[in-house]
Amino acid sequence: MPLYTITDLKDKLKRYFMFSREEIKNFIIIILILAFIVSFKDWGAKEFELLVGLRNLFNAVLIVTLAVLAHASAQRIAGLQVGIRVEHRLWWAGLLMGLVLIFVSRGNLWFLAPGGVIFHHMAVHRIGFFRYGINTLTMSSVALAGPLANVAFAILFKILFVLLPNNVLIEKAILVNVWFAVFNMLPIPPLDGNYVFFYSRGLYFLLFGAILGAALLLVLKINILVAIFGSLLFGLLFGVYYAKVLEGVF
Repeated sequence: MPLYTITDLKDKLKRYFMFSREEIKNFIIIILILAFIVSFKDWGAKEFELLVGLRNLFNAVLIVTLAVLAHASAQRIAGLQVGIRVEHRLWWAGLLMGLVLIFVSRGNLWFLAPGGVIFHHMAVHRIGFFRYGINTLTMSSVALAGPLANVAFAILFKILFVLLPNNVLIEKAILVNVWFAVFNMLPIPPLDGNYVFFYSRGLYFLLFGAILGAALLLVLKINILVAIFGSLLFGLLFGVYYAKVLEGVF
């Protein structure tokens, strides 16, 4: 990255990175609800234990906070890089679906899709880019930064897990990050996957397959390189399936 580009990005981050009060309020709601969902089964082994549950809920809040802020910050930075202000919105329907599903399944099924993003054109900062506003390529690449950040954090936690095996918190952090990425990649408005899907279905299948592969493999106790290459293979298989079966390319 050229020096002037780095300097420009640093200036944008200094002026525009901070989240608004509304976004912070939304993040707090999202974090509390998602933490409740992912800690639903952690309120005692055989019977309800309040202190155990509160401790696990607190741990879940820390893990979910990291996942949500990593996701949102990556999109914020990616947006500012191309002269776009990313606004994070709450999706009540997604949160309610998550709560209903966790009760119906007795804590066995998660649905972690709490919100989406809206893009605002920063005209002055778009000099040198495609001049007719924001296009689908720009929106999809910025939206995609969120799920990819979660996968990256899951990989870092996987490396940490090698150094600290059998650590329950690290296992939970891997699980939350990979499935947060998967659910946000669903092609449903206002989720991130919606932008990628409507930019390129072929690219969507490729990326969704890779992220789903990461979700399935990174949680297993296998070599991290095997998990990464396996995830890429998942993506390739999904891409081939789309090209051959759905599009009939070959």
